[in-house]
Amino acid sequence: MRTENLIRETLKGLLATANEKICVLGLVDAQEDLRQIRDMYVELVRFWALDEHLIEEFDEKIGLLK
Repeated sequence: MRTENLIRETLKGLLATANEKICVLGLVDAQEDLRQIRDMYVELVRFWALDEHLIEEFDEKIGLLK
C-alpha cells in the first residue's frame, strides 16, 4: 500500500474514532478527546502535505463546541 493511501486510511480511522467518542461520551463530554484527535488529524494532513480541505471536512463532520 502506498504511504499516501495508508495515511488517508489513518485519517478515516481518526474520524471514525471521533464519531465513536461522541456516541459513547456525548458531544459535550467528548470535547477534550475530540480536540486531541483533531490535533493529530491536522498534524498528519500538514506533515504529509495533503489537501488542507480535509481539515475543513473533519470540522464539518465533527462539530467541536466553541
